[in-house]
Amino acid sequence: MSLFGYFWDPSLAERDTGITCPEKGERIRVLRPDRLRQRVKDFEVFGFAARGESILQGVHQPEYIREVREAPKSGKRFLDRGDTRITSNIFAQALRAASAGCEAIDKIRAGTIERAFCAVRPPGHHANALRAMGFCIFNNAAVAARYAQRTLGIERVLIVDWDNDPGNGTQEIFWEDPTVFVLSLHQANLFPAAGAHQLIGAGAGEGFNRNVPIEPGTDAATYLKIFEQVVGRTVGRHRPEFVIVSAGFDAHAADPQSKIGLHEKDFGKMTRILLDAIEPYTNRRLLSILEGGYNQSALAASVAEHCVALAEMPVALA
Repeated sequence: MSLFGYFWDPSLAERDTGITCPEKGERIRVLRPDRLRQRVKDFEVFGFAARGESILQGVHQPEYIREVREAPKSGKRFLDRGDTRITSNIFAQALRAASAGCEAIDKIRAGTIERAFCAVRPPGHHANALRAMGFCIFNNAAVAARYAQRTLGIERVLIVDWDNDPGNGTQEIFWEDPTVFVLSLHQANLFPAAGAHQLIGAGAGEGFNRNVPIEPGTDAATYLKIFEQVVGRTVGRHRPEFVIVSAGFDAHAADPQSKIGLHEKDFGKMTRILLDAIEPYTNRRLLSILEGGYNQSALAASVAEHCVALAEMPVALA
């Protein structure tokens, strides 16, 4: 058995969002598995097919699913105000991307792998139950969380979102849900109405959402210290049975979206911090799903460091 599975499908590069859009097909091409093998020796590559629309239920409303399916016939150029372009294959591509996490969870449940990374686009963490936003169509992490609860027979899921933007769509989907804790660390003031620390959920879900805005200009050492403290407290409190990472890599210092000073090796350090924290509760079972990352060189290098850490054997304690 390989500890680590890499889920990649070259067809996800085929959604043509235009030359000026940073969320483009080249993001998938630079993450080819053969490039990863230069750093990670022991892993298995898996493809995945689009699942039925039922995986979207419980996350997205039927009218929104229908809107995405019929979008190419609408005559509109965008699903939102100008970021999420409508293409002829928009529904097929978004459904396939959302299906990757389900395939990975099936492999984890079967014991084929213990951890997985899904190199998919379009990303998902801005999409809520009723609308697209910021390149995101279906919320891949939220779909995977619901699927994990059903198929693994678990209740408590932790989603750790370290994208440079807040995971506003994910937090809205689980706003009143105490079974999914959403932790988002992100650059401050990008989405001030969505990423503020006062937003903690409501109703039964109050206290199960946490935003940690990071000030622009924060260096890697400071960010990692904050990350370790926040993850440790959150994991100890929530005691998750399964963990999903909304793995954006646009907090890299070279990314055009970022004013945070992370570098590729820092994503490996964050991965190890998280794996160590969750080991008593999940035995290091974890699913990671690509979100942002728009400097292609930085994206490829950061994903490689993340995957190196995911593929490592745990260090036995004396």
